[in-house]
Amino acid sequence: MIFFHVLKSIDELLYELMTWLLFYPVTLWRAVRHPLGTMEYARTELQKKTSEQFRATLRPPIFLFVTVIIAHLVELQVVGDSPIVSSQDGLADLINDDTSLIILRIMAFALFPVAMAGIETRLSGERVNRDTLQQPFYAQCYLAAPVALALSLASTAVRISNSWIEDGGVALALAAIVSYILTEATWLARVTRQGWTRALAHTFGGFFICSLIVAGMAALLGGA
Repeated sequence: MIFFHVLKSIDELLYELMTWLLFYPVTLWRAVRHPLGTMEYARTELQKKTSEQFRATLRPPIFLFVTVIIAHLVELQVVGDSPIVSSQDGLADLINDDTSLIILRIMAFALFPVAMAGIETRLSGERVNRDTLQQPFYAQCYLAAPVALALSLASTAVRISNSWIEDGGVALALAAIVSYILTEATWLARVTRQGWTRALAHTFGGFFICSLIVAGMAALLGGA
């Protein structure tokens, strides 16, 4: 009996993983092509029963998780291991394999959705708790994942000894950041009914603080 339960679990897990091959590019296309619409979609889906949510896309946190893994695999294939993995200096000794590095990067990129979700919740006049934070956090994951992919690919590009590719990486990073800030400000203005200028100021503030935290982590670890 236990054996059949194990087989059923493997069957469900394998099917779920295989569907990611289809639904990941679909989700990425929607998030890039219609970021605000995709964020609204996340809010709408969470109002349904759990079994009926996100039937045609990846769930937002999983989407962000898979994005970081894909970016990491691209880095391994193009330029090899990150310097932090081979470094033994200071706190970098804590990150000694790809698994721990992926976990660190997921935490770093997830910091932006949770921070922006907190800002959105407060601007909406609600108290921040597990219930009020989930809906904006899921929406923010859809916005953050393409940016995480762009920044990761840009980081890989600047490690390639080719000036054209390096310049392209820098341009990609700048475009991703500008797009993120403008889209975020527009989203906050829409859902919180704040003026666009105030929403932009809160976006800059949240993005700046999160960036400082991530930069501090990278400095302590020797560059993640």
